[in-house]
Amino acid sequence: MKALKFLGIGLGALLVLIIVVTSMQSPKSHLERSVVINAQPASIFAYVNNLKNFNEWSPWHNLDPNTKYDFEGPEAGVGAKMSWKSDHEEVGEGVQWIVESEENKRVKTGMQFGGFEGDYFAEVVLEPTENNATKVTWHYYGDVSNASTFGAAAGKFFGMFMDGMLGPSYEKGLASLKQVVERKASQPAPVTEPTPADTTQVQ
Repeated sequence: MKALKFLGIGLGALLVLIIVVTSMQSPKSHLERSVVINAQPASIFAYVNNLKNFNEWSPWHNLDPNTKYDFEGPEAGVGAKMSWKSDHEEVGEGVQWIVESEENKRVKTGMQFGGFEGDYFAEVVLEPTENNATKVTWHYYGDVSNASTFGAAAGKFFGMFMDGMLGPSYEKGLASLKQVVERKASQPAPVTEPTPADTTQVQ
């Protein structure tokens, strides 16, 4: 019985410690990952400014082939919107929409995830480098300042582990984007046959 009592006290103390540490965390979280792609920004922009193209390199797209996607708004740019729903725990359900877009420079999207309160954004920034390459930086921003007490606590708790939880997925996605873009860039341009000259003689 004493052992159970001490165990209960220990678990209670651990819970209090977790609550105290969580409450001291910032309501804002951020992480970023970068990759250098051997292509110019214009070759990459279409893959981040069009949410249908996003699924060509998204680290979550292949986790569940049965994920249901719905697209609304324009084909690309501000207002383009994608919602998804999956039974896979790493995919879940949510909505993503483009809120800012600067051609060949950056794209910012707002995000909502099922069951999570807060304001969430992602931003892909394209920076030209030497040798006609581009540094691509993928940012994540979370802010639970305006969430309920429980929502803020949950957001702060997960925020402490966000880099380890989300970072590997961002790295995988950027590696896939690099592969997709560089593979397309290496393909020879299609050869178009010259149009035969008009030989009709004017009478």
